[in-house]
Amino acid sequence: MENDHQIFSKIGEDILENIDSLEERMRNLQQLDSRFSFAQNNDYFLHLTKELFVEIGEGISNEHPESETLKTQIKEWGNKVAQYCLHNDVSLSTALQVIPKFREVLITTIEKKCLEFNLSLHDSFYIYNTFESLLDNAAHVFSHTFLHHHIEALERAKQEMQEISVPVVPIKQGTAVLPIIGDMDDDRSEFLQQRTLERATELELSYLIIDLSGINTINTWFAQHLIQLIDALQLLGIDTSISGMRPELSQTIVQLGITFKHVSKFLTLEQALVQHTVYS
Repeated sequence: MENDHQIFSKIGEDILENIDSLEERMRNLQQLDSRFSFAQNNDYFLHLTKELFVEIGEGISNEHPESETLKTQIKEWGNKVAQYCLHNDVSLSTALQVIPKFREVLITTIEKKCLEFNLSLHDSFYIYNTFESLLDNAAHVFSHTFLHHHIEALERAKQEMQEISVPVVPIKQGTAVLPIIGDMDDDRSEFLQQRTLERATELELSYLIIDLSGINTINTWFAQHLIQLIDALQLLGIDTSISGMRPELSQTIVQLGITFKHVSKFLTLEQALVQHTVYS
């Protein structure tokens, strides 16, 4: 498109000349949406609002909107807005509406300048798509920052749940019980094996009862991890027993072709504790 730099420069100048009105329109859009109460009358968000308009206005006045310098500035701005939303506990559904609000305000200015230049439909779409691409940089970084934060939060929650799900409970000096509760997937089975060995060493155990009365099902992976755990405990000199093996679980284990011949087994945890007390 001919003279596109001149057109972009004029649009940039128009944005800079009308920043106050653009900010006002942005505030009006926020006031119409109750979800944006976090941004209303907030000095820092107002600063971020003005910062975007200034960066775009100055950027396209001095160079092309597709310049790497301007793209980098817009990406950094997107990250700052995401951090602001995260700091203020803005929900994901609301946060995803932030960039579109800015887009809506800027598009009106672009449309006005396209009409003033009497641009063809094709050229108008070119200008519009260029701005869309520029704002997409902010949206991409914004979404990535938000998503990364939530993934980290989920990982922390998962780690905390795993810690809770491996409660090696000391009964007396050198003796503890490991009650396993709920379904066991591959990740939890691996964590169970690792964490139990760590806790058994920390507590200087000589005897551990693994109680299975709280699990619903047993699969090949869990059974194999359980056997590996028992073998590792015995290598550490820790005697191990299994309690709470319900009939349906024992049938599943037999069908899987897995045996616990080298491990003492008890119907209930109480029986395992009584037996250990008698012989200890």
